[in-house]
Amino acid sequence: MTESSREFLTADLSHNLKIIEEKMNNTADLKIRKLSFHGKTIFLLYLDTITDKESIEMHIINPINKQISESIEGTLSAKQFSILTTFNDISNSLVEGNTILLMQDGNIAYSIATLTDEKRAINESLNEKVTMGAHDSFVENASTNIALLRKRLRSADFKVEYQKFGTTTNVEVAICYIESKVDPAVLHSIKSRLEKINNTELYNARQLQEILEDYPYSPFPQTLRSERPDRAVINLLKGSTVIFLEHEPSALITPVSFYSFLRSPEDYNSRWFVNLFYYSLRLLAFIMSVTLPAFYIAVNAYHSSILPVSTFYTLKLSVLNVPFHPFIEAVMMQIILELLKEASVRLPSAVAQTIGTVGAIVIGSAIVQTNFISNTMVVVIAITAVSSFVMPIGEMSTTIRLMSFPLIFLAALFGFIGIAFGLMVYTTHLVKLTSAGKAYVDSPNILQSTLKKAPNKGKA
Repeated sequence: MTESSREFLTADLSHNLKIIEEKMNNTADLKIRKLSFHGKTIFLLYLDTITDKESIEMHIINPINKQISESIEGTLSAKQFSILTTFNDISNSLVEGNTILLMQDGNIAYSIATLTDEKRAINESLNEKVTMGAHDSFVENASTNIALLRKRLRSADFKVEYQKFGTTTNVEVAICYIESKVDPAVLHSIKSRLEKINNTELYNARQLQEILEDYPYSPFPQTLRSERPDRAVINLLKGSTVIFLEHEPSALITPVSFYSFLRSPEDYNSRWFVNLFYYSLRLLAFIMSVTLPAFYIAVNAYHSSILPVSTFYTLKLSVLNVPFHPFIEAVMMQIILELLKEASVRLPSAVAQTIGTVGAIVIGSAIVQTNFISNTMVVVIAITAVSSFVMPIGEMSTTIRLMSFPLIFLAALFGFIGIAFGLMVYTTHLVKLTSAGKAYVDSPNILQSTLKKAPNKGKA
């Protein structure tokens, strides 16, 4: 058998059929239907698991049986189709959900779009809920997600580019941006990085994040993963790029700044002073989440003299019967907290909240009564946990909880000096970080973006 006969279609219908079955590894869901059209034999091939059978019946089989035209092109004129000549193109078309039509004495095949349109309905975001603003969220379909953006961006400047990655997964990635807003150098950098994953089997968004992040070993996320179309639109208008991976219900936004993780879409629907208050509160929550346990340990172990006398005695009485160093107490409580959080995530939603509440009350009360951990430490860790959950983005919330561990260790060894050293390292790292080549932290801009929202019209 010649090389070309195994690469290109021939006039021998049975030969073509045999090669296609071999290319598809004789998979059980490859269905073959034999029809007749003006005395010629026709074979329809499709993957039963991903094609819309009703569409095949209505738009392909019925017209062929009725023989409404002399030519097959005229018969299929109601549906979009493309002409293929190689076996590789046919196998690729089959796995994309298309139906292949082969005719007797023909060395071409017709590929007709019949992918089943089963997809999840658009619902409210589970992880980024708001009380004011839109309640729709992205789904596991890139076309639907782009349509959600286009409803909000009715401009010809909004541009979408598609690329496919993975030799086996063959998954589609959509890059969205506003032509007049995006920095061409940043866009070129993002596309160049995506090209590096050509030989990687791409199957989840984390792989894209690793490629797009300038410092993948940094604990701070440099791409923002969001389920909300309004958040994506806000960032597109700021010149960022939004990337969708087919079958992922979230968008990757890059470049982003550290302050983007403190922002909620609800802020843009609030009055400016409410917006300023909650933005400042989140910044305070970030600082407390990282430093509060370490500060408590440093005061308890080294610097209790800075406290007023009454507070000093209250603190010492609370730890009088506790056999462990405050460092051990803090680590134990942090681990218990993470265990409760993980358990509540894994459990069914109907019992997760109950288990979390009962677990926290029972375990918290028990460990205080048995003097394993002081009640002051329980309060400190509880405030730390609540502060970390204030973050609008879950990825940053987890990061700052874990960032408190090195400071706890340094505080236990060196007190305030250790905390100062740790904060200096964190600050240096944050200042050095970039996202798609853009600075991650510019300068504290608590007021900058909020004042832009201040009312600019009125009598006063």
